[in-house]
Formats: sequence, structure tokens, C-alpha cells
Amino acid sequence: MKSNNGKDSKRLYVGVDIGGTKIQGSLVRESGEILCREKQATPREGGPEVVLAIIEKVIDGALKKGGVDVGDLSAVGIAVPGVVDPDRGFVVVAPNMRLTGVALGAHLEARYKIPIVLGNDGNLGALGEAWLGSARKSKSALYICVGTGIGSGLVLKGKLWRGDRESAGEIGHMIMQPGGPRCGCGNHGCLEALASRTAIERDLRQQVVAGRTSVITELTGGNLDVIRSGMIRKALEVQDELVTEVVRRASEFLGYACLNVRHLIDPEVLVLGGGVIMACSDYIMPIIENIVGQDPLAGARDGGKILVSALGDDAVVLGAVAAARRLVGRNPFKKRFRIQPKYPQITRYRFGEITVARKSYTHDVYIPVSGKVKKRRVPQDAEAAGSKHVVGAAELEKVCKGGPEVLFVAAGKSGLVELTDEARRYLAHRSIRLEIHPAAKAIEGYNKSKQRKALLAHLTC
Repeated sequence: MKSNNGKDSKRLYVGVDIGGTKIQGSLVRESGEILCREKQATPREGGPEVVLAIIEKVIDGALKKGGVDVGDLSAVGIAVPGVVDPDRGFVVVAPNMRLTGVALGAHLEARYKIPIVLGNDGNLGALGEAWLGSARKSKSALYICVGTGIGSGLVLKGKLWRGDRESAGEIGHMIMQPGGPRCGCGNHGCLEALASRTAIERDLRQQVVAGRTSVITELTGGNLDVIRSGMIRKALEVQDELVTEVVRRASEFLGYACLNVRHLIDPEVLVLGGGVIMACSDYIMPIIENIVGQDPLAGARDGGKILVSALGDDAVVLGAVAAARRLVGRNPFKKRFRIQPKYPQITRYRFGEITVARKSYTHDVYIPVSGKVKKRRVPQDAEAAGSKHVVGAAELEKVCKGGPEVLFVAAGKSGLVELTDEARRYLAHRSIRLEIHPAAKAIEGYNKSKQRKALLAHLTC
């Protein structure tokens, strides 16, 4: 791909999310379309130089996968789990990462010779959700990322509220239990020390050592050093008593934290994301919603939605790209710089056949935000319902990857397709509008729509 010198919508960026368990680098178009990803495990041993080497490795890997050179990039955005000084490109403190005191921006600018911007991972996750995710079009949004730690960020009218000391939004270090467990920041009883995945891991290990039995021991192969969010989800699905107990307690702390935030700043939307939420939202969200919903202190009007991240693992890297775009004068929140992905046109439909961009398909298909046509495979929830025309939440996780504003469902000629209650909740939690119609009307709507969109097309009903 030739360097375009910033003259068209094919400008490229790399966003990097430095996490507690993995470091992800993504090559991204100016529209927010992710072209490829490179992930590496976060090193647990060694000093800053080891982490820096992995950061460079994911950037180089993303470029190689995308078939481009560093000269094709407009800028790079880096998300750091800690307090950073974006103006100096300096990591002030990273409680769970060996980057404290590192001039990360200067190091990477010297290495790649392109503009580099740093930001707190919670702040950039909030920026990503406000740009393309569940908080799109909201005037105020608070994002809480529950993963290895707990990060957060506040966006007001497309601008981050960073605070006087670059430490605003550190909800993970809000004291929820004075004298409680020690947090990585040095304080005791922080939300992060009570409700992050690290806290859940600690509580599960302590209980197992004390003699409690749990399926989590089997799921981890007996090694409880790192308990992945997916393992916690599997244990919840089989109603493991210990895991359910520990996660319920963590969820309650999250619920009261959300209630405190609502009382303090009353954002239009509050978005929860991160590995724990994305894996276990079916269990965690009702607990949080119940706590906030029982608040006796009424507001002047309805509002204050509690949502789930529509971008998932990509929220932070897309926020990093939004910051990189702003750095080079291409602010995605300004109307003249808003660029939509290019979508294929559906040129023909008849019973059992659909033609997309001149290629015909004789099976059910879906088109996510990326615009790439994919074959629909009948999911387990449809098989359990005895009809391939039942759409569940698990299927929508694939169809809605990338955070569409609207999902069109082409329900064949007869309109027999049905969404489960869980699927409708999935869409509502992510502010994704549903348009379900007989095939011809749904396809017409998809072709005409100017929004970020996805399509699920059933051809044989």
C-alpha cells in the first residue's frame, strides 16, 4: 500500500493497548475499521526494557500482517494502565506494569519517527466507546473497564476529562472498604482490590486453599496463579457455588461504585467493559442494574443508562486511534472528519440466494461492520430452540462485532425469524438499534443506511 500523505480516507494508524495479561496492537483505518491485530503476552519478569520490546513487537507485527510500512502510518496511540503525562509522553506511575518513570513516547518516536500519543487506558477506552461504541452520540459518558485492574474514563462532548493532575477517572482506586485488601496502588480497600479479575482470583485461591471445592480447579488444571475471565464464565454457567459467591460479591461492589458515580457526576451513559464484563455480563449486569435501579434518590428525568461495551477488547485500541487522529489534526468527533467504512451493496435477492458486490451466496450470511460477507452457521441456541431461524445473544456477538449503530435482520420472505429475549437485551445493552423486516425491506434499508451497520440475512424462510 502506498503512503497516502494524509489526503484521503485510507489513512492508517496503530493503536496499542498495554494490558495486564496481553499487549495488543491493531492496524486501523481512519474510519475505525480494524485491518489486523497482533497480540503478545505481557511479560511477568524483567524490567521496562522487556515491556518496551513487546510493545515494539506488536507494532511491527501489526504492520507486517497489514502489509504496510511504518511510513504509511499517520500516528500511533498507546494506552497505558496507569497515570501518564500525555504532553511529555511520560509514564508517571503504572501500578501493575513495569513502566513507571519511562519516557515511553520519546522512546517510540525515536524508534519509528512518527507522532506518538500516550493516554491512560481507561480514558482511551472511554474515548473509543464515545467514538464508535455504546456511548456514541452521548453528551457525557463514563467508561469502566474491569479486567486485571479497574480503569475508567469520562468523556464530555467528545473531550476527555483528564483532571488537573492527569489522574481523573481513577474509579478503580476509589476506596470502597476502608481497611480492606491492599491494592497495587498502595492503598487499602480500593474498588480494584475488591472487584477486578485480580481480586476475584485472589479470593478464589484463598477459598480453595482453605478447603472449598470448585470446578475452577479443574478448569485451570490445578494452577490457580492466573484464572482467565473465560474460565470464570464457564464456572458461572455450571452454577459453581464458590465462583458464584465470589463474583456476586465483586458485582455488588461494582454496582455500588456505579451508584456513587451516578450521584457524583450523573453521566448520560455509563458503559462497562473489560475482560470480566465481556465474559460474564449475563451474570454481572443484572446485579449492577438492580443496585442502581433501587436508588431512592430520584433524578429530574429519566436517563443514566447502564450499558455494556459494544467494542469489547477493541475499545481501548480504538480510543488510542481516536487520540492519534486528534494529535494529527483529524479529530473524529468533528463532523468534517467523520468517515464511515465502505460497505458492499446488495445487488440482488431472491428466495435462497443473495448477491453482494457481484458475488452470489446460496446460504444464510451476515455482514458485520467490517463489510466482509461471512457464512452464517446455525448456533447452539438456535439448535436448542429447534429452529435455525432463532437468533440468540451468542450469535449476535459475532454479527455485531465492531459496534454497529443499527442491525438489519432480513427475515426471509415470510418474516419468521425471531430474536430471543437475551438477544434483544444484548442489543439494548449496547445501544444497537434493531431493524427486523422481510428480506427485501431489510436489504433495502441496509443499502440505504448511512450509519455504521451490520446485516444478518436469512434466505430460506
